Amino acid sequence: MDALMLEGWTPILLIGIVVAIIIFFISRKISRKALFLTSIVLSLVGVGIVIYSREVVGGWDGIGLAVVTLSGFLGIWVGTISGVIIKK
Repeated sequence: MDALMLEGWTPILLIGIVVAIIIFFISRKISRKALFLTSIVLSLVGVGIVIYSREVVGGWDGIGLAVVTLSGFLGIWVGTISGVIIKK
């Protein structure tokens, strides 16, 4: 029964986890400066998508797009921070 309640959130959670894993592996291959630059650029793209979803799409579809984007945003920064900590 609990698995059915999580069914709608699974794609959103998976997007955040996959993005965090990708950023973590990227952080092992590039310099810190390039990692932060990449994270900032991807975060700005995410902010743009959230603004787009709020202003243009609107309604529940816009809220869904914003939630998925925020999950990716959290994944970007969790991957960045964990990559920097591990890289020390």
